[in-house]
Amino acid sequence: MKAIGITATDTEFGKTVVSSCLAAGFRTLGLDMGVFKPAASGCVRTAEGKLVSEDAELLIKGAGMTMAQHDEVVPYVLEAALAPAEASKAAGVTLDTSVMEAAAHKMIGAHELTIVEGVGGISAPLTDDYLVKDFFKALNLPVIIVVKPLLGNVNHAVLSAYYAQHEGLNVLGFIVNGWDETRAGLLERSNLYYYEKLTGLPVLGKLPVLDKELLSGSDLTQAGKIAAANIDLERIYKLVEAQGNE
Repeated sequence: MKAIGITATDTEFGKTVVSSCLAAGFRTLGLDMGVFKPAASGCVRTAEGKLVSEDAELLIKGAGMTMAQHDEVVPYVLEAALAPAEASKAAGVTLDTSVMEAAAHKMIGAHELTIVEGVGGISAPLTDDYLVKDFFKALNLPVIIVVKPLLGNVNHAVLSAYYAQHEGLNVLGFIVNGWDETRAGLLERSNLYYYEKLTGLPVLGKLPVLDKELLSGSDLTQAGKIAAANIDLERIYKLVEAQGNE
């Protein structure tokens, strides 16, 4: 069973959207998909008082799973919109890294391919002494970095890739989120050029800006088709196979 870690150059760069669309896209290729996130902050309470992760909800739709599997997808849910290390302190909750890793292994073992979304960037703290990169390393996950074609993001992309590689992670490449082909100018296209030139890593796809209705519906079938048309899923799968992280 295989898995891919998804990180980004910053928070709010669309890791969850990309992860969900990847899961839905791979489903169009006939793969049985799993999804996982070690912890989620900024969660909301239901009328019954249960904390629910909206990120996990989108991931679940992408994988074709059900909300009954919410707690399998994300073992720790936290209310404060802070890095898990701080949000857990505010909630009086101790995050156990062995719980996160065991739950991830269980999800990965149950599916052909699992998309594992991190939190924040590659060095975001899950606990004071355990960062996202440590979680990915513990699971031996190859990593894809989500970027946006914005001024300054080349610097962040290069640093994120270098740091991940320096820490022993296999970075497969980049996925550009929020690409608009009709409006892409010199800035956007030069970003793609420098992502590849300065890191030696490929741009594996450009996910276009998606209509909110596509993401708010009961499933992500159409979003998966868009992902399959704009992201080189077969290449990604072959790269994961080459690492052999089963």
